[in-house]
Amino acid sequence: MKSIKESFVTDAINIKTYPLSEYDNIVVMFSREYGLIKGIAKGVKRPKSKLGARMQMLVANKIMLKNGRNFDTICEAQALNTFNKLRSNLDKLTYSMYLTEIISAFCTDSDEDSGTNEKIYELFYGILENIADSKDKIEIILNVIKFQLKFMVQIGLGAELKVCLKCGCKIEDGAYFSVASGGVVCKDCRCGSDVFIGLHKKIREFLIAQQECKILENQKYESLVEVNYVQMSFKLLKKYTDSHASRPARTLKVLESLG
Repeated sequence: MKSIKESFVTDAINIKTYPLSEYDNIVVMFSREYGLIKGIAKGVKRPKSKLGARMQMLVANKIMLKNGRNFDTICEAQALNTFNKLRSNLDKLTYSMYLTEIISAFCTDSDEDSGTNEKIYELFYGILENIADSKDKIEIILNVIKFQLKFMVQIGLGAELKVCLKCGCKIEDGAYFSVASGGVVCKDCRCGSDVFIGLHKKIREFLIAQQECKILENQKYESLVEVNYVQMSFKLLKKYTDSHASRPARTLKVLESLG
């Protein structure tokens, strides 16, 4: 739980909003210091609200909140980034909302590890900027893959992609990914009740590069990798995150329904 103060200021990105009353909304945010927080945006649905559009989903604000018994109250909000380019493209918006589902499923309202919260906030903010500037759907998914891999590292569930989880040998070829265990095994250790997914060497090398690169860094794999490799990598990581989440992500079903 976050430290008890009469009021506090933090940078936060809105990840969900829902109605509380005729004019008030509850806004769920991921904050730099405190992780997930909820605040009441009083009067936000009134035409002349001082909070207004700053309380929309996927807006980053510097906010001041006052502690309350059940919910904090949002007193002020100064927009840091509205990520406007996300809202004019269905793919960009939907995949960004998918990221909010991952954060909601794994993160808590705790300031006990503010360092981890800050790294997740910076990752989320940076990936949203990348998605907003993406030129096509493949570039969008590349950024989502980066987020999936780096986020799981931050929460202690990083995928092991270099050495066998069972015998510890360095795998050159013939790797199999265990969704339950969160990493690869060699062909000699592919046994037991786990479900193993064959992982092509090029896909594994691509995933390792994405896991280790900086958010804004492009490497050779991004320009050379085939489209189906990107799609297969995303689906593999979605299975992995869904299997360890408190609830599976549902946002992408919107895109699936549209074909």
